[in-house]
Amino acid sequence: MKRIICVLVIAALLLAGCAAPAQPEEAKPMVSMYDLRVAMTDKAPSLPEMNAVSNSDENAAELFGYLSDLDYEKVEGYFLSYAAAGEAYEIAVVCLKDAADVPSLEDSLKAHVDGRVNLYKNYAPERVQQAQAARIVSEGRYTALIMCDGQDAVQAAFEAGVR
Repeated sequence: MKRIICVLVIAALLLAGCAAPAQPEEAKPMVSMYDLRVAMTDKAPSLPEMNAVSNSDENAAELFGYLSDLDYEKVEGYFLSYAAAGEAYEIAVVCLKDAADVPSLEDSLKAHVDGRVNLYKNYAPERVQQAQAARIVSEGRYTALIMCDGQDAVQAAFEAGVR
């Protein structure tokens, strides 16, 4: 009986030792920004014609500066879809190299939204309310800016895409 118990204890210890340790968020590969963009924009019910930029563009760092003043060296990948006609529609996701930088990115995106609100106050007051309703949400090292109709569905697509 003692031998059986010893064998069971050894087997349990071996199994516990073989279990894969939890992978840190930063070690996980980045999701496809293209696939995430498509999934999120497909959930927005009334988007106008949209333009898109991303980390795969030749001048990605410069284009990122439109969205955020965060140091681009901290960014692993991103996309930004915005209304071609300058309306208050934007959907963006940024994947950071280090999740510790998420609060700085969120602050930067809030400043971007404030800038958009002030811009619309001056030239398109009818768009101010939609810009003010913009949502910034984070999941791990990913942060999304959602400025469109159907934010709940777009946010759900974001969350499903980055998990």
